[in-house]
Amino acid sequence: MKYPYDKGFRKVAFNMPFSGWMCKMTHKPLKRMVDRMKPPKGISLRNFTIPGYQGESIDVKEITPENPSDVTILFLHGGGFGYKTSPGQFKFACEYALGVNCRAFMPDYHLLPDYPFPAAYEDAILTYQYIIENAAKLGIDENKIIVLGDSAGGALAANVCNTVEAKGLPMPMCQVLIYPVTDDEMNTESMMRFTDTPLWNAKNNRKMWPMYLKDVTEEARQIAVPVKNSLPQSLPPTYIETAEFDCLHDEGIAYAKYIEGVAECVEINETKGTFHGYDILSNHPITRDSVKKRIAFMKSIMDNARKT
Repeated sequence: MKYPYDKGFRKVAFNMPFSGWMCKMTHKPLKRMVDRMKPPKGISLRNFTIPGYQGESIDVKEITPENPSDVTILFLHGGGFGYKTSPGQFKFACEYALGVNCRAFMPDYHLLPDYPFPAAYEDAILTYQYIIENAAKLGIDENKIIVLGDSAGGALAANVCNTVEAKGLPMPMCQVLIYPVTDDEMNTESMMRFTDTPLWNAKNNRKMWPMYLKDVTEEARQIAVPVKNSLPQSLPPTYIETAEFDCLHDEGIAYAKYIEGVAECVEINETKGTFHGYDILSNHPITRDSVKKRIAFMKSIMDNARKT
């Protein structure tokens, strides 16, 4: 089916297959591509490892601008819990670090098909915990952490915010969820409609969840699926971005309603003429506007923190 998305996105409007085999086949090439990238001017890059799921090490990229503030971004990349960080996501992490003037950490968390839930979730929590435990050494404030994620990374970002309080860890100062995955029921109108949209669609989504939630208990499912998470007493300011022709569109709006009254505030950016992952075309005017809004939201939270 044809969808009236913005014509400028045609060059990236391809179908992205999703399967365990496909994910695994791309792991090494994507890692090589990102590892060979040079950070932009004004950014320094440090690669290190930390203990992750079941003690297995995970690679983490620390992206640092010149004279950074004491704020930190934990960037959890998307990819259906199965694809590694893309070059575009790495570029965005650098842009956020420069725009917000703070460090950004990108963990290379464990992926499908070999590592279903809770591997990625635990890696995300352990990276968050590492940042807190090393705050003094890193020159950051453990109470000034922004958790940001796109797509499946948005699910992990929401999971972090919803569970850190129960783990005795400080709450992030805000969360930024970009076209997030939030519900395994997959019964929304947008999930019914957008079965063949570019980059990601309902067909892929219906393959992803059973693979990610393989053999989980109902209790574990409630931890993995954001809209089923037990919410803490309060959540920080939240930015949620959706794409118009995206099977996940309605989930993003439903999640905003789910946390309404618990989150300090919820800002929704419903982009138009877009499909899931539209910002792979980083120079498109709609993408540039969205990136400005993401950065503006994070900076506004920083400014408010300075006033209190």
